[in-house]
Amino acid sequence: MADALVPIADNVWIFPTAGVAERVEPNVGVIQTAVGTVLVDAGNSPRHARRIARALEEAGAPPVSHIIYTHHHWDHVYGAQVFSATIVAHELCRELLAERAALPWSATFIEEESRRNPAYEQVYRNMNRAVGDWSGFRICLPTFAFGGQMTLYLDGATLDLEHVGGQHAADSIVVKLREAGIAFLGDCFYPPPMQPAPEPGYDRALLARLLDDTSLHTFIDGHGSRPRTRDEVAAFVASG
Repeated sequence: MADALVPIADNVWIFPTAGVAERVEPNVGVIQTAVGTVLVDAGNSPRHARRIARALEEAGAPPVSHIIYTHHHWDHVYGAQVFSATIVAHELCRELLAERAALPWSATFIEEESRRNPAYEQVYRNMNRAVGDWSGFRICLPTFAFGGQMTLYLDGATLDLEHVGGQHAADSIVVKLREAGIAFLGDCFYPPPMQPAPEPGYDRALLARLLDDTSLHTFIDGHGSRPRTRDEVAAFVASG
């Protein structure tokens, strides 16, 4: 089946996760404004991002004007170079990506890193599979970075960005489109990367804090198979 956007609300879609763990393709949020398209995350590679771009073109979406990184992990940001867009993220995200941007990315470098860090061998293998061709690859740093909170007013759409941190990534933010009742969560409540199950598990306390915002009724996490309703998230919090 061809790649396609999944509608969530008026002018809001997701380019959905592949649902295959080894492909590590997160949900990418798509918000259409009067003159541009905002992406929440950018895909895991230029190849992934080109698929997103084709789906946007087929849907008749305007050009991508802004990208919001939910956090710095490779699967959420390595596709950004495909788009000529303003990028917004937390200030720690920018610092971490600047460190990674200085590295000599190539298949050889990936192989060397895998040998140096055998615990992350699968991560590097997935990364190399996703990117494939490292020639011309570059990490795109945020154009604008913020600390605690930031509000973007973009051609009729109001996006509230809130730093929540958490155990998965210290730079995690949540993107709220309150007029539609939608929150893009990224991976903020997930366990730490490479953390052996079952400890420490999902951060239900963080989700509980997000439920305090009664304007939100649809929650989209980075690798979930579908959006979750407020009641579903509340039940998940209560089950822990």
